[in-house]
Amino acid sequence: MRDLAELLDQREPALPLLQSWIDDPAGNGASVIPPEETVRADTLLRLQVTTRSMLGALAYETGGVSIAGGLVRLLGSGKSRSLLRTAEVAGCPLDGSYPDVVIVADDVLGGLFALNGGRFGASGQGEVFHLAADDTVWAPLGVGHTDFVAWCLNGELAQLYGPLTELDEYEALPRPAFDATFSFYPFLWTREAKDGRPSVRVISAEESLKVRLDLCGFNVS
Repeated sequence: MRDLAELLDQREPALPLLQSWIDDPAGNGASVIPPEETVRADTLLRLQVTTRSMLGALAYETGGVSIAGGLVRLLGSGKSRSLLRTAEVAGCPLDGSYPDVVIVADDVLGGLFALNGGRFGASGQGEVFHLAADDTVWAPLGVGHTDFVAWCLNGELAQLYGPLTELDEYEALPRPAFDATFSFYPFLWTREAKDGRPSVRVISAEESLKVRLDLCGFNVS
């Protein structure tokens, strides 16, 4: 197991690339949450990735990144939310060994994004999978984590969300805080929700994560 000094890449860190995407005036707009000092070192050690990787940069240099006014949230090492805490809630805690899945992001509608370390099968290892707010199975996005982050910050988000863009909550501002999420009932994947207007409330992102995984697990389409 590598120590912290070995994981902090001083020659080719990914942070400058991440910052350039965040600062791009043609991008989706993003704000960086400062990392929690005691959390970021522990997260990097448990992930065992270097700050040369985009995942390592997010884990060590940020407390998370809020994109498009809070529509999409990349996880880091924040006080209220972190990659570490999310992994524990998801039942796949980081322990320094190679993780078979890491929840790396979510969205304010209740969607989840996870990096596949083998949980979704060997063929898509290293790729990001998506559990949409209106679906019950995970789908591969066909990109690795770095390309996923680039797309979140500078890509066309509406292409992924499809009919969800018709929800008032997709456009409504201000959005819930970084550690909160919209909750819809009936659930958005049900016929009742598609035929009518579901009720909406705001719940904690942790509660939303638990509900989604209790109902859907890590089943793949």
